[in-house]
Amino acid sequence: MDGMLASLDKAGRVVIPKEARDQLGLGPEVQFEVTLTGDGLLLTPLRRSARRIVEVDGWPVIEAVPGVTTTDADVQRWRDDGQR
Repeated sequence: MDGMLASLDKAGRVVIPKEARDQLGLGPEVQFEVTLTGDGLLLTPLRRSARRIVEVDGWPVIEAVPGVTTTDADVQRWRDDGQR
């Protein structure tokens, strides 16, 4: 993910490249913590838990949470956590 460019529009909004959004599982409405780092800044996504589990026909199902994208890595981590 190194070397990607982002742009700042007239309203001060930063456009994050699609490749970065996809790799990080960032969807609409995700909020960021902004940290000033010397001559730059660091954007850290504030993720609400995407692990809302409901039961459907006796099976646990991960329910969609608005503004949070559940990635394959999330599901694998939850499966691994459940096996410990």
